[in-house]
Amino acid sequence: MTSQSVPAVAADPVPADAAAGPVPADVAPVPRPGNSVVTAVTLAGLTLAWLALLIWSVLATLAASTDGVLAVTETAYGLPAVIFAALLAGAGVAQAVRRATARRLDATVLPRLLVAVAAGALTGAVAAAALVFGDGRGGSAVTILGWALFAGATVGGTLAGLHRWAGLLTAAGAAAGLAVAVAITARELFKGPLLELFGAGQTAASVLAAQSRIVWVSALLAGAIAGAVAFGWLAGASRRSTTRLPWPTYLVAGAAPGVLLLVAELITRVGGAELLGLARSFSETDEAFQAMADAGRINSALVVLFAGSFTALICLGRTLPSRPDQADDPADPAVPAGPVRAG
Repeated sequence: MTSQSVPAVAADPVPADAAAGPVPADVAPVPRPGNSVVTAVTLAGLTLAWLALLIWSVLATLAASTDGVLAVTETAYGLPAVIFAALLAGAGVAQAVRRATARRLDATVLPRLLVAVAAGALTGAVAAAALVFGDGRGGSAVTILGWALFAGATVGGTLAGLHRWAGLLTAAGAAAGLAVAVAITARELFKGPLLELFGAGQTAASVLAAQSRIVWVSALLAGAIAGAVAFGWLAGASRRSTTRLPWPTYLVAGAAPGVLLLVAELITRVGGAELLGLARSFSETDEAFQAMADAGRINSALVVLFAGSFTALICLGRTLPSRPDQADDPADPAVPAGPVRAG
């Protein structure tokens, strides 16, 4: 019995990664959501424009003030807003630099952090120089404000470079924080009509009560706006990368503006302690005013934090698809018929 020889068939080459077996989930590259370079640069430009506007406002106030006591008081009152703007600008510029250098530096921890810190510090140095040299008088109040600007922008840049996810979350927080800053500034611009609307009368007690109501209502509205902006920012980044973000990401992004307000308050208390103490020392009225302003900022930051996180989660829940009724699926024999009751 003769045996026929079967011709050998050349096998297709097997790729090296396929021959090695499936790649584990923790090793396989997973596309991470992020913002485009154009979006990041746009956010950085908006935050820088807002910071420049506040610096110009401070310089105009100092130039128009002929009384040294009034100049110190107004500078101390505007210090937290300027530091908050510096935080946003430092975070926005650091995120833009991170996106521009992502292919080369974003995969390693130390270069990413150093680039972000350097971007924030450079932003703060330019802002401080613009303020100090723009004033030209070299007073202690302006010098303290310049150092506070530098510290705020540096901290903002550091926050953007702490983690590979920190850039996206900080960018969402900066965009939402910019909306909060605009809302707070609008409240200050229309304080007179708002006081009348909220029941301010001829007595000091009625004015204080109306001002307290304005602070609470405006903080709630600002937090709701911030949560919606943060959700929209993350949802857009998720759509562009086709990667679904976990729900705690939206919670953190919604709370980020409130956290940044608290960080700005901390920098204000530490870096501007001398200026705040000087503003309190003029009279008992000034001391009471500064104490009320300090408490109002803390309360506003906390309200923005909780309202923003809650709004972001509500927006996320509204976009989730409705869960199909498993009881109507005949292909699943394990699910009994009848209504499904929440356990």
